[in-house]
Amino acid sequence: MPRPTEIQNIIEEAVAEVLDAALPRLRSEIVRRAVEVVESLAPAPGASPSDLLNSAATAIHESGSQADILRHLLEGDARFAGRVALFVVKGNAIGGWQGIGFEDNDAIKAFSIQTGSGLVGKAVQARNPAAGPAQEFDAGFVKSLKAPADGQCLVLPLVVKDKVAAIIYADAGIVPGGMLDSSGLQALTRFAAIWLELAALRKAGGPSAAEDIPQPQSAATMAATAPVPASSTSGSEEDELHKKARRFAKLLVEEIKLYNQPRVEEGRQHKDLYERLKVDIEKSRSTYDKRYAESAVASADYFTQELIRILADNDGSLMGAGFPRS
Repeated sequence: MPRPTEIQNIIEEAVAEVLDAALPRLRSEIVRRAVEVVESLAPAPGASPSDLLNSAATAIHESGSQADILRHLLEGDARFAGRVALFVVKGNAIGGWQGIGFEDNDAIKAFSIQTGSGLVGKAVQARNPAAGPAQEFDAGFVKSLKAPADGQCLVLPLVVKDKVAAIIYADAGIVPGGMLDSSGLQALTRFAAIWLELAALRKAGGPSAAEDIPQPQSAATMAATAPVPASSTSGSEEDELHKKARRFAKLLVEEIKLYNQPRVEEGRQHKDLYERLKVDIEKSRSTYDKRYAESAVASADYFTQELIRILADNDGSLMGAGFPRS
């Protein structure tokens, strides 16, 4: 019987032969998978910003959970910036969730950043994007993960149910000449916020997916919603119904704005918003009415209120002469 040392040598030689044979195939497989990941994030040749935005929005729309929505948001944002990272807001601090485009994407998970100062504080307090030097985001973050080549970054708040649930950090990357498309990042972040809010409503026992999820305007029409009975309700129940109706109207109108930003700007300039957006407005109005027109909150007409507030910046004259008022 061979000695233990001889057995060890035999095994080592056998393993070495197997590894030598397998390494080329393994190397090819690793390269193939890496290429797939890069291609999934890189824009297709000739793809326009609107194509990229529509593709990313569709991925978010088809997400089955809040985690999937966040993942597809981050992947979509990576098409409009050199590096992106998502942080979840927890009280007065934000914790790293994931990054794309960094030398070590998983390193994002180790960061915890205070929300009360710098660009983060500005974005959280104003609930609007804040741009400026990357050092004003977090000096430790920049030092550990390298500063962007141009020294600048953009911080976008993800606002869900009127609260900042997360923030997106974006910059043009560490190679000069990188991309940082603020408009694309803002549109995609707002779209994801809408879907996160709808997901939260469904989880809390709100309207079903078939009732309450608006389909992308570019894909077709909005889904119909079941009416809310106009039966007698207590004061607290009616207050809650008012909140739900206003929030649903807000989501519907924000989606109109998201998919029609150029026409919204033109409509404001020419004071004919309703005429330019009539088809989309009436489809969304029908969706709202199917749920709330026969309810105890029908007289409030939150849909019309939100149209004027969101599309016309609270100036009803911008809707135009043909705008129907209740």
